[in-house]
Amino acid sequence: MELSQLDTILETYRQEGYYPSAVCQVFNEKEILYRRAVGGVELSAWFDLASVSKLVCTTMLLSLMEEGRFTPETPVLSLLPAHAPGPVTRRRLEKVTVGQLMTHTSGIVPWYPFYADGRDFYTVLEHVLATTEPETGMAYSDLNFMLLGLVVEAVSGLPLRQALERYVKAPLGISDMAYGPIDPALAVPTCYGNQIEQRMCAQRGLSFDGWRPNGVEVRGTCNDGNAFYYWNGASGHAGIFATADALSALGQFYLSTDRPWFLRAMETCVEERGLGFDRCDVFPDGCGHNGFTGTSLWISRTHHIGAVILTNKFYRMEGEPPGSSNDFRRAVHYALLGRTPPVPV
Repeated sequence: MELSQLDTILETYRQEGYYPSAVCQVFNEKEILYRRAVGGVELSAWFDLASVSKLVCTTMLLSLMEEGRFTPETPVLSLLPAHAPGPVTRRRLEKVTVGQLMTHTSGIVPWYPFYADGRDFYTVLEHVLATTEPETGMAYSDLNFMLLGLVVEAVSGLPLRQALERYVKAPLGISDMAYGPIDPALAVPTCYGNQIEQRMCAQRGLSFDGWRPNGVEVRGTCNDGNAFYYWNGASGHAGIFATADALSALGQFYLSTDRPWFLRAMETCVEERGLGFDRCDVFPDGCGHNGFTGTSLWISRTHHIGAVILTNKFYRMEGEPPGSSNDFRRAVHYALLGRTPPVPV
């Protein structure tokens, strides 16, 4: 396709209200092929990556595998402090492996507001696992990557912020990526308060008195409630801010690497999941990951191309965006392949 066609896609979805601002960048193994910012932001703006942070955590985990510290088949309990997990947690996770956490097949519930409880992680996890039935099949869960962040810290001996520097930023020459909070002057505003999570807590009969005010702009601190309120901005599941250049550098690494663990991670393991990667039809002929705030990274080694999409879809005072960000992502990714996106089921 003519890359200039992406200009029309970006502007069309912005005008339809999918997001107020966006940056899109397309790359191959060696160069940036296209870059565009719409909605009054700079190409160099930092965005809240939300769950795209999981791909960064995945990169740390794969680096540790490369060092011979563990494999996807390693039982996760063997990598965590023996005294920390409670009896129910030990029973539920007895046969759970690192790979099952990375592919979201651990049976752990998708979400729980740890900040509404406030006790230490393993105490809250014990409560969660004692009061929920095991999920079946692939059940995408933030809790899986909270645990994997703790695995990175336990095995590397480094806090996540330092592990990010050692295993991602330094090796790949990335400077503009960090766990929050970051300088608000660098960041695109993300949202106003945590209205969606307030509703989610209310639906579960849970209360929390530390909410950010709904009318106050959130800029430079992450949208995700667990990452912000509970993990002080740094967790395996969320919390990272970055620019399009930073994510493109990460994508170019995955496009060009010949390192076995990283190659294995991009292959399908179970139900359209790789090790930390999503392989659903949003990421055609390849893999990637998306984030709640409207972010994504797509890599296709088959076509030697990848794309970064960064938006701030929840930066609106009231209401939610009119459609799924996956519609927009498909439009970009399939256009780059010269194909029509499939109709979502």
